Amino acid sequence: MLFLTVVEMVQVKWCEKHGPFRGDTCPICGDEGTFLLNDWELVALSRMLTGILRHFPEKFGVRLDEHGWANLYDIVKGIKRRHRRFRWLKVKHIEAIVLTDDKGRYQLDIENKRIRATYGHSIKVDLSDLPTDGVPDVLYYPTTEEELEFIQEMGLKPGDRKWVHLSKSYEDAYIAGRHRVEDPVILEIDAKGAIDAGYQIYVSSPKVFISNEVPSQFIKVAEKREVELPPGELERIEEEHRRREKKLERERERMKRFQGDTEEQEE
Repeated sequence: MLFLTVVEMVQVKWCEKHGPFRGDTCPICGDEGTFLLNDWELVALSRMLTGILRHFPEKFGVRLDEHGWANLYDIVKGIKRRHRRFRWLKVKHIEAIVLTDDKGRYQLDIENKRIRATYGHSIKVDLSDLPTDGVPDVLYYPTTEEELEFIQEMGLKPGDRKWVHLSKSYEDAYIAGRHRVEDPVILEIDAKGAIDAGYQIYVSSPKVFISNEVPSQFIKVAEKREVELPPGELERIEEEHRRREKKLERERERMKRFQGDTEEQEE
């Protein structure tokens, strides 16, 4: 069974004139629209969609092609098969989630009924077909005091995620960093210099850019600024920290059991 803590009460509706929207009324015409998803369903399906497209498509019986594209009907079938409470799910619900996503995490090909995540992957996908035009001269990256010395020496290279993720603004980088640590160090990236030197930077969303690597000569610590978190962001950060701590606790318990079994075998 899937349990979620909802930190923001938002529903998805459909306006006959302007398509899907999040909230009580259409932001363009003010129409109340027709109901599509409640707040809990939106959060649950968004997390499953992110998991399928970035991390574990095989758990839902979905296959990604080399560029990360998945068939929308396969996603719907996979979710319905794994979670019976979503047996009513249709392609229009997935499309509505994507079209109203303010972070621009997905790319939707409605004509061919396919979708992909444009950043955040922990599995290998080739995103080199993303656009390279319109990259700002300066980008930003959040890190920690512990990682800073290594980055200053070796530059930025992919870690668990298969690409280096860069933010459009200092504020965006700070918010991303707060999801990891209380006081992130924000790095300033000379994107223009890196591109002129032959390193590719791709546009993943209006606020996120990815690269295979950024050498240290194009990196410096940004001047510290005060950043006010958007409404609801602190709750999302705290919820993510709780989920991470629960995961670590499960891993610690698993290791204890493994060590106990090993000791018994040795005896």
